Amino acid sequence: MSGRLGHTRPRALVFAVISRLFLVKRFTLTKVLSLGIAICVVFLLFLSYSVPFFKFSVPYVAPHPLEIKCHVNQVSHNTLKQMVTNHLSSASLRIVNKVLVLVETQYSRLGQDIVAILEANRMKYKVEPSGKALPYLTHNDKGKYAVIVFENIDAYVNMDKWNRQLLDKYCKEYNVGMIIFAQSKSDSILSAQVQDFPVFTHANIAVKNFEINPDSDILRVTRSGEIWTGNLPGEDWTVFVTNHSTYKPLAWAKMQTMEDFIEDVEEARHSVILQDLGSYDGIRRILFGNGFKLWLHRMLFLDSLSYLSHGMMSISLERYILIDIDDIFVGRKGIRMKPDDVKALVSAQERIQQHVEGFRFNLGFSGKYYRSGTYEENRGDEVLLDHRYKFWWFGHMWSHSQPHLLENVSAVVDEMRLNKQFAKVVCTSTVDPAPATAWSTFDHIST
Repeated sequence: MSGRLGHTRPRALVFAVISRLFLVKRFTLTKVLSLGIAICVVFLLFLSYSVPFFKFSVPYVAPHPLEIKCHVNQVSHNTLKQMVTNHLSSASLRIVNKVLVLVETQYSRLGQDIVAILEANRMKYKVEPSGKALPYLTHNDKGKYAVIVFENIDAYVNMDKWNRQLLDKYCKEYNVGMIIFAQSKSDSILSAQVQDFPVFTHANIAVKNFEINPDSDILRVTRSGEIWTGNLPGEDWTVFVTNHSTYKPLAWAKMQTMEDFIEDVEEARHSVILQDLGSYDGIRRILFGNGFKLWLHRMLFLDSLSYLSHGMMSISLERYILIDIDDIFVGRKGIRMKPDDVKALVSAQERIQQHVEGFRFNLGFSGKYYRSGTYEENRGDEVLLDHRYKFWWFGHMWSHSQPHLLENVSAVVDEMRLNKQFAKVVCTSTVDPAPATAWSTFDHIST
């Protein structure tokens, strides 16, 4: 009997505690909240101390290689050089490489975009309001401007008679061309003929599938052969319609709603950039049906400047590409490179080298963190060094420290010397210290 009571006593005690907590009248909401908070605190403490030691197994999936399909990829580097259009002509001897930009106001968005492009390419320019008298166009029997740019076609066709005659005479005599933008506005007439010209415009059009004329002699930086598919930004495009031989499309697009009305969609292309060869009135022009919402317009604008200025405003086709991959060994465990990543890096570099002669990735390293990942990531470091001569390398500090935060120059020297010693053992590198205080350490680390 006593044994049975002794055996049941702990159970009774537990039951009494539970009853006291949950069944008696003195049980209140405060006690429930206190108990809930206590359980949450204990659970959070458990997670904070336990979760970092758990290793969650997440299967590694290598990213799919990027597949780039481009018409230019099928053309060799030497063939591309032969394809480059040279716009130079003897007419450039009579003009100065400067652009006259005629804007509605100095605060207009399109005018500011034009100026930004000219400044970015270090081209000389002068901005004038289109509604006032023209600036002097000549000096000592030489034209002061190679290209005239109008941000609004209405500003050109509605010029007062004296200024219009003066400008047209200048363009004919010095063989100067014009770039004219015909961007639609909310109050634009939907369909109208351009005053004094055999060309019609349709305003406020939504278009898609931008295509460049591959036979155009304007193209220099821009390459044709592909279609920019999809809807073009904005619904304020102007398209040009003409059957006069002086006009030649530089770029086409299709109306977004044409499929509903025309069975043969392939024929429903409309000129959104129009080239005027000058056979109508002796002046070469290029008409843009929109501003720079589409990035291709920026390149075609630069090509148009080159074409109309007889090559005086051609930008160089030389391009220098350097891609730094910083802190190649510094990443924490779980996000470092593995052997497959290294192979993908080498493959990507080889693909780029097919189009950019001598290209190499530039890898920055801190030797202290070499082989500081998981087993598979350490193998990735080793495979990377197996291919070390395929890359360029630049040294950071040994422990990835910031030189300006170190105590003195000796500490900077020690960090750089350790990284240099690491480089001597496993790879070839050049030390590239950034802070000014590191310049005095060159004599120390060269020994």
